[in-house]
Amino acid sequence: MTPLEIRHTAIEATMARFRGRPFDWGKVDCAKVAAFHLKKMGFKISISKAGSYSSAIGAQRAIVRMGYDTIPDLLDGLGLTRIPYSRLLLGDLVVADGHDGIAAIGIYASNGHVLGFHEDHLDRGLVAVDLKPDFAWSVL
Repeated sequence: MTPLEIRHTAIEATMARFRGRPFDWGKVDCAKVAAFHLKKMGFKISISKAGSYSSAIGAQRAIVRMGYDTIPDLLDGLGLTRIPYSRLLLGDLVVADGHDGIAAIGIYASNGHVLGFHEDHLDRGLVAVDLKPDFAWSVL
Protein backbone atom coordinates (compact mmCIF):
# COMPACT_ATOMS: atom_id res chain seq x y z
CA MET A 1 0.00 0.00 0.00
CA THR A 2 1.10 3.56 -0.62
CA PRO A 3 1.50 5.91 2.36
CA LEU A 4 -1.77 7.65 1.45
CA GLU A 5 -3.60 4.31 1.30
CA ILE A 6 -2.18 3.36 4.72
CA ARG A 7 -3.38 6.68 6.14
CA HIS A 8 -6.84 6.30 4.59
CA THR A 9 -7.24 2.70 5.77
CA ALA A 10 -6.24 3.68 9.32
CA ILE A 11 -8.75 6.54 9.43
CA GLU A 12 -11.53 4.33 8.09
CA ALA A 13 -10.79 1.68 10.75
CA THR A 14 -10.66 4.32 13.49
CA MET A 15 -13.96 5.88 12.41
CA ALA A 16 -15.60 2.47 12.21
CA ARG A 17 -14.48 1.67 15.74
CA PHE A 18 -15.34 4.98 17.44
CA ARG A 19 -18.13 6.67 15.45
CA GLY A 20 -21.32 6.73 17.49
CA ARG A 21 -19.63 5.59 20.72
CA PRO A 22 -20.16 8.26 23.41
CA PHE A 23 -17.13 9.84 25.04
CA ASP A 24 -16.12 8.01 28.21
CA TRP A 25 -12.88 8.81 30.05
CA GLY A 26 -10.52 5.83 29.92
CA LYS A 27 -12.63 3.85 27.47
CA VAL A 28 -13.63 6.07 24.55
CA ASP A 29 -11.53 9.22 24.66
CA CYS A 30 -8.99 10.99 22.48
CA ALA A 31 -6.01 9.04 23.88
CA LYS A 32 -7.70 5.69 23.18
CA VAL A 33 -8.63 6.85 19.67
CA ALA A 34 -5.09 8.07 18.96
CA ALA A 35 -3.54 4.82 20.26
CA PHE A 36 -5.89 2.74 18.09
CA HIS A 37 -5.15 4.93 15.06
CA LEU A 38 -1.39 4.68 15.57
CA LYS A 39 -1.64 0.89 15.88
CA LYS A 40 -3.50 0.83 12.56
CA MET A 41 -0.66 2.92 11.12
CA GLY A 42 1.82 0.23 12.19
CA PHE A 43 3.12 1.70 15.45
CA LYS A 44 3.79 -0.57 18.40
CA ILE A 45 1.84 1.30 21.08
CA SER A 46 1.39 0.06 24.62
CA ILE A 47 -0.71 2.18 26.93
CA SER A 48 -1.12 -0.48 29.61
CA LYS A 49 1.47 1.35 31.76
CA ALA A 50 -0.99 4.25 31.96
CA GLY A 51 -3.45 2.13 33.93
CA SER A 52 -7.14 2.86 34.09
CA TYR A 53 -8.78 6.25 34.63
CA SER A 54 -12.28 7.69 34.62
CA SER A 55 -11.82 11.48 34.70
CA ALA A 56 -9.66 14.28 33.31
CA ILE A 57 -7.59 14.25 36.50
CA GLY A 58 -7.17 10.49 36.13
CA ALA A 59 -6.13 10.93 32.49
CA GLN A 60 -3.46 13.44 33.52
CA ARG A 61 -2.20 11.00 36.16
CA ALA A 62 -2.09 8.26 33.50
CA ILE A 63 0.12 10.47 31.33
CA VAL A 64 2.47 10.95 34.29
CA ARG A 65 2.52 7.18 34.94
CA MET A 66 3.73 6.75 31.37
CA GLY A 67 6.64 9.08 32.16
CA TYR A 68 5.42 12.31 30.55
CA ASP A 69 4.07 15.64 31.79
CA THR A 70 1.74 16.48 28.90
CA ILE A 71 0.12 14.93 25.86
CA PRO A 72 2.54 16.77 23.52
CA ASP A 73 5.46 15.34 25.54
CA LEU A 74 3.96 11.87 25.16
CA LEU A 75 3.58 12.19 21.38
CA ASP A 76 7.16 13.48 21.13
CA GLY A 77 8.24 10.51 23.25
CA LEU A 78 6.66 8.09 20.77
CA GLY A 79 9.10 9.36 18.16
CA LEU A 80 6.55 11.26 16.08
CA THR A 81 7.88 14.29 14.20
CA ARG A 82 6.37 17.69 14.96
CA ILE A 83 5.27 19.52 11.86
CA PRO A 84 3.69 22.91 11.12
CA TYR A 85 -0.08 22.98 10.73
CA SER A 86 0.36 23.81 7.03
CA ARG A 87 2.05 20.42 6.42
CA LEU A 88 -0.69 18.23 7.88
CA LEU A 89 -1.68 15.22 5.81
CA LEU A 90 -4.53 12.78 6.17
CA GLY A 91 -4.16 10.82 9.41
CA ASP A 92 -1.61 13.06 11.13
CA LEU A 93 -2.19 13.85 14.81
CA VAL A 94 -2.96 17.25 16.28
CA VAL A 95 -3.32 18.59 19.81
CA ALA A 96 -5.56 21.48 20.82
CA ASP A 97 -7.13 22.78 24.01
CA GLY A 98 -9.60 20.23 25.29
CA HIS A 99 -12.24 20.32 27.96
CA ASP A 100 -11.79 19.59 31.66
CA GLY A 101 -8.30 21.11 31.65
CA ILE A 102 -6.51 18.51 29.54
CA ALA A 103 -5.33 18.81 25.95
CA ALA A 104 -7.23 16.93 23.26
CA ILE A 105 -5.75 14.77 20.50
CA GLY A 106 -7.38 14.71 17.09
CA ILE A 107 -6.75 13.05 13.74
CA TYR A 108 -6.41 15.33 10.73
CA ALA A 109 -9.06 14.46 8.14
CA SER A 110 -8.45 17.19 5.49
CA ASN A 111 -9.57 20.71 4.62
CA GLY A 112 -9.10 21.91 8.20
CA HIS A 113 -11.30 19.18 9.65
CA VAL A 114 -10.11 17.09 12.56
CA LEU A 115 -11.69 13.89 13.85
CA GLY A 116 -12.18 14.17 17.57
CA PHE A 117 -14.67 14.65 20.35
CA HIS A 118 -16.61 17.91 20.64
CA GLU A 119 -17.80 19.00 24.08
CA ASP A 120 -21.25 19.85 22.68
CA HIS A 121 -21.64 16.39 21.12
CA LEU A 122 -19.91 13.94 23.46
CA ASP A 123 -22.81 11.52 23.09
CA ARG A 124 -22.21 11.25 19.31
CA GLY A 125 -18.69 9.90 19.59
CA LEU A 126 -15.98 10.78 17.11
CA VAL A 127 -17.03 13.66 14.85
CA ALA A 128 -15.41 16.06 12.39
CA VAL A 129 -14.62 19.37 14.07
CA ASP A 130 -13.08 22.58 12.75
CA LEU A 131 -10.16 23.78 14.82
CA LYS A 132 -6.68 25.17 14.58
CA PRO A 133 -4.41 22.89 16.58
CA ASP A 134 -1.68 24.09 18.89
CA PHE A 135 0.68 21.31 17.78
CA ALA A 136 0.84 18.73 14.98
CA TRP A 137 2.75 15.50 14.35
CA SER A 138 3.36 13.47 11.22
CA VAL A 139 2.49 9.79 11.59
CA LEU A 140 4.62 8.56 8.65
